[in-house]
Amino acid sequence: MRASARLSTLLLPLLLAVGACGAAESRTLTLGGTAASEVPTTVERPWGTVKVFPAMQKDQEPVPDDVAFAQEMVMHHRQAIEISENLLAHDGLDERVEASAAFIVQDQKNEIGIMEAWLQAWDEPVKSSAHGAHASGSMPGMLPQRQVDRIATLPTPAGQIAFLVGMITHHQGAITMSQDYLPVQGNAFTRSSAQHIITEQRTEIQYMENVIDDLCDADPIAACP
Repeated sequence: MRASARLSTLLLPLLLAVGACGAAESRTLTLGGTAASEVPTTVERPWGTVKVFPAMQKDQEPVPDDVAFAQEMVMHHRQAIEISENLLAHDGLDERVEASAAFIVQDQKNEIGIMEAWLQAWDEPVKSSAHGAHASGSMPGMLPQRQVDRIATLPTPAGQIAFLVGMITHHQGAITMSQDYLPVQGNAFTRSSAQHIITEQRTEIQYMENVIDDLCDADPIAACP
């Protein structure tokens, strides 16, 4: 089966699932000759209206840098999900922090699914674990596992500050990865993915910094930066 046809089969259910997450606007999208009507172009998030993660629309073979970027970003996203799920184990969270963590889990699971489907369409391996990568410091923004685990054990006020501070660091790393990749990119899907990550995660960082300021002004606990 041609890569474009295989990609359509793999990605169409994922794109429709993204649409179910709260679309603000729609379009008709063609993937390898298959029309996907009413696929959203934007979604509502705690930090505002943002564009959906890009879809692959071309039969364009990737170069090694494209593959490496997608593989590493999948691992990077997995840690963001773990950080967020550790925070969501708490009761009594500030509604802004809880909504942010919930949407990070949702969004990054969707993005992982799309990037994994793209890798599979090109018969490229999907790496299964981020632990070795962040232990060696090979990816910017990856937190030490003890820092990730600690978010689940801290009292709720300190846990949510630790989540926000850690997620800002994590997002800054994803932006760095994307910026480092762009000068050597070769594939339209991975290029647009990197550009999306830079734009959206900058917006998220600003939102989370503002939430930290509000929480720490109201209750300047020791965990406040």
